[in-house]
Amino acid sequence: MVHQTECSPERRTPLPTRRPQTDVHVEPVPRLEWSLATEAHPHPTSHDATAPASLRRSWIHTAPQRKVLDLYRRLDGPAGLLPAPWWLRALDRGELASRAAAFALEDDVHRLLTGRGGWVFVPWAGLGESGYWEYAPSEREARRAPTTVSFTDQHTGWLHVLPAHAEGAPAPRRVRGLHGLAAALAEVESW
Repeated sequence: MVHQTECSPERRTPLPTRRPQTDVHVEPVPRLEWSLATEAHPHPTSHDATAPASLRRSWIHTAPQRKVLDLYRRLDGPAGLLPAPWWLRALDRGELASRAAAFALEDDVHRLLTGRGGWVFVPWAGLGESGYWEYAPSEREARRAPTTVSFTDQHTGWLHVLPAHAEGAPAPRRVRGLHGLAAALAEVESW
């Protein structure tokens, strides 16, 4: 007679079928919630991201403006705790009429700069940002950083120009909107 040394499946101790109930309370982490709100869906590839409009794929760009502002304020964005595009900070302070006006200004600046030779749009900006433009011919001699045009909420002209430089970036120069940029381009392109 052969004796079986292993336990048969019928003799195993059954697993408990009920687990004790616990109250689980999950709250969103503000940075994670904001990261999801600013993430582009689908994320543009480098060849897709040729203009500011190509980066406007996230919730903050497509959701109703009021909801975007409400979330930004609820997560304490105005205190500087969240990365945000220039136009959202300006909207929050009441300095900009609408998100659509900001998008139109970004598109106008893009047309102005890329309509001239040498200007290249760079989509790799901060989280939710609009990108910036570099003047490629300014990368000459010992200069390591080209002349750059970017949007800012630090003044109501909305534009900064950073001259080409080798080391130690100079202070950005304020430009008063599209017309101010157009008037300054001959000088800006000579740096």
